[in-house]
Amino acid sequence: MGRLFFFDRNSGHKGTTPIGCLVFLILAGVFLYVGFKVGKTYWNYFEVKYKIQEALNWAVAGSEKHEAQIKEKIIVKATEVGVEIKPRNIQIRQTTDSLIISVSWDSQIDLHYYIYPLKFEVTLTEIKRWHKGPLVVK
Repeated sequence: MGRLFFFDRNSGHKGTTPIGCLVFLILAGVFLYVGFKVGKTYWNYFEVKYKIQEALNWAVAGSEKHEAQIKEKIIVKATEVGVEIKPRNIQIRQTTDSLIISVSWDSQIDLHYYIYPLKFEVTLTEIKRWHKGPLVVK
């Protein structure tokens, strides 16, 4: 008759109780929820980084672009994935043959009872191809 229940006090499984199982399931659920929220935030980080790389590739190709044009392109690309970047958070540095873009933005992980703030920063460098003709891939 004791085998019909989830546990049998005489089965030799010490420490296995319905309360212990419930606590385990609650903890597993909390870890899955937090993992999902953190994973979603970092997924957005990698999407924004990819969009900044796209904007940088556009900036170094073809003819010379002004910094305002490059900043606008980065803002538009980041907006495509739902991240708001302000122009003051974009720094553009140029050397004679390369373009360096640094972008920072704030994000947060909302865990209902606690909001965890995060600050992201991406710095990418690419060689300028202005006035050098089209890119030839061999």
